[in-house]
Amino acid sequence: MKRYFAMLLLCMSPIACVEVATAPGVCPTFCPNGTIESYDTIFTDIIVRDSAFRGYVQPYQAEAMTAADLPGVIDSRAVFVTNNMFTTTTPVPGDTTPVPLVADSVRLRTIIVRRDTQATNLQLKLYSVPVTTDSASTFLDLEPYFSNPPVDSVNVSAVLARPPITDTTTRRVWGDSIWTDSAGHVIIQADSGRTLFLYWHLDSLQAPLVVADSGRLGFGIRVAADSFATVALGTLESSRNALVSWYYHYTVPDTVTSEPDSVKSGVAPRAAAFDNFVFDRPVQPIDSDLVVGGAPSARSLLRVELPTFLHDSIDVVRATLILVPVTPVAASPADSFEIRGLPVLTDLGAKSPLAQVLTGRTTIHANVADTVRMEVTDMIRSWALDSTQTTSFVLGQVPEAASYTDIRFYSSRSPALRPALRITYVKRFPFGKP
Repeated sequence: MKRYFAMLLLCMSPIACVEVATAPGVCPTFCPNGTIESYDTIFTDIIVRDSAFRGYVQPYQAEAMTAADLPGVIDSRAVFVTNNMFTTTTPVPGDTTPVPLVADSVRLRTIIVRRDTQATNLQLKLYSVPVTTDSASTFLDLEPYFSNPPVDSVNVSAVLARPPITDTTTRRVWGDSIWTDSAGHVIIQADSGRTLFLYWHLDSLQAPLVVADSGRLGFGIRVAADSFATVALGTLESSRNALVSWYYHYTVPDTVTSEPDSVKSGVAPRAAAFDNFVFDRPVQPIDSDLVVGGAPSARSLLRVELPTFLHDSIDVVRATLILVPVTPVAASPADSFEIRGLPVLTDLGAKSPLAQVLTGRTTIHANVADTVRMEVTDMIRSWALDSTQTTSFVLGQVPEAASYTDIRFYSSRSPALRPALRITYVKRFPFGKP
């Protein structure tokens, strides 16, 4: 009976339909026709009407100032002038009679933001320059002051070769470990040693408080080394400018009692009001080349005429800008720099506004003449998808005008070596119609 009931239930149950999801489709029923085809083409004639312009950023507006002494290449010197310093004070409340300040010493801080770590016997020499030094002062104007004996000098390599001072008192005063020498120079490392805070200790003869100059000080810095004599110093624009701290005292007269006059002391920091660098190499005319960098800074504008078929039914996989240097960049290896590309919003020539969207970047190495390549895939892909965009972009140095270094590329006016674009693209896949 139980067996008969079980057979009856089995007969009354619905029949289930099971789909095997892992079973593959059967071509050509489920597979579209066609194959993916890729193309890799170097377009040698689509960059047209390219031009270079100079004067965007001046050396005194740069984020760094280069001091270098590379025989046969460059002699570059940094200069700066500090803000005014008060020369009198009125120590007695209500008394309008001022008393003069007496400067005891000055602590000068300069910040080395770039140097060649392979340099040996690296020295910085400090010179006195006129407080009237400004953006119009040239290398020849300041040459007589750099021909005088230096106010002070420091051997950076020798100081860093000493063991650091790490005791508790030093850390409490300086905030970190320091390197120092017998002359009172102090170096503090930052950014894993890439940045050096250098402190000079100057007496009242080396840094006098001159009333006629309103307490301003003017200094210039030269660099020397066995080789690779180049450094970059921070500026006002980078908030790593030179800073002087005046240590002074003054006498408070006692007009009430017969007690002797008292002496008070203080310290007053004064930042640089102006900084710049000058060099002995004249700025070369742009001519027909594409120039990027230098001081004042130069930028190059490249206009691209994309073929119509790149807007229709293709997908850009990769795009590379190819540039051929006219000559290698003559400089120390530490003076290598980066160039970046930015698309323009509207093509107005030298005054074209730039979109703050990075197109590409590449590093220019000193003394290397290899062809320069920059990836610009995102820009070309964007232009291919939107034919209303302005198809022009600008090449500029980063940071601008911080060094004498620049690079020159052949322009479209040199048919054999003109700029080119290498574009890899695929035709869109022809999916079948339903």
